[in-house]
Amino acid sequence: MKRLLLLLFIGMLSSCGGSKKIANTATTEDIATARLIENHYANSFDFTTLVARTRVRYEDKKSRQTVTVSIRMEKDKTIWMSASILGITGAKVLITPEKVSFYEKINRNYFEGDFSFLSQYFGVQMNFEQLQRLLIGQTVYNLREGAYQVDQVEGLYKMTPKKQLDLLNLFFFMEPQDFLIKKQQVTQPQDNLSLDVNYTEHQLVNGKPFPRNIDIQVQENADQTDIEIEYRSVEINIPVRFPFSIPSGYTKIALDAFK
Repeated sequence: MKRLLLLLFIGMLSSCGGSKKIANTATTEDIATARLIENHYANSFDFTTLVARTRVRYEDKKSRQTVTVSIRMEKDKTIWMSASILGITGAKVLITPEKVSFYEKINRNYFEGDFSFLSQYFGVQMNFEQLQRLLIGQTVYNLREGAYQVDQVEGLYKMTPKKQLDLLNLFFFMEPQDFLIKKQQVTQPQDNLSLDVNYTEHQLVNGKPFPRNIDIQVQENADQTDIEIEYRSVEINIPVRFPFSIPSGYTKIALDAFK
């Protein structure tokens, strides 16, 4: 359970790439691209609070697990997760823009740290907003803050930053019918690392499209990790609580304990 949840976060957060903005060098020839981006945001999902029940499948060359994960969010403030197997809670996670906290019951361990520490440890920049965006089916970067080249690839609009980041290459794929993001790709050629996030199916939540299935694939050299998130129920804008208290007697651990 401990390994599953941490790797789930690593997989999702690693897609966030560098934190600096892509320079905006738009010219008149970018008008069509700007309209495409505005259509995307006009149809994008928004919420104040969110409560969801998901099934998460994780697989790498060493293990395969399936757990039920309850997710609660307050926009821009809190992401809370509780993982269970056969109805028995095994781990909880509480994430704010400043802090990541986690405990798991099997080994009676807990972890507390901030996003800057995780960024330094894993070698990738990450923040709360980018994780929130990924979970609700939005691009990890605000498309309005960059200049993009658009090509048609296999029936999708492929959006590529005109100026890529120093160490990462980013690619976003959008449906032409409803302007939903179908896929996000990140490659880190120097480290033979690639990550694909695919939104394979959507559902309507409060009249707006929201992911039903998210497939995440992390490839590092010859090692591949697959994570599938299936949203089984989603409610928004309802009262929500975030019960989280590290039990007494648990042992604080460092991130190298997960390696």
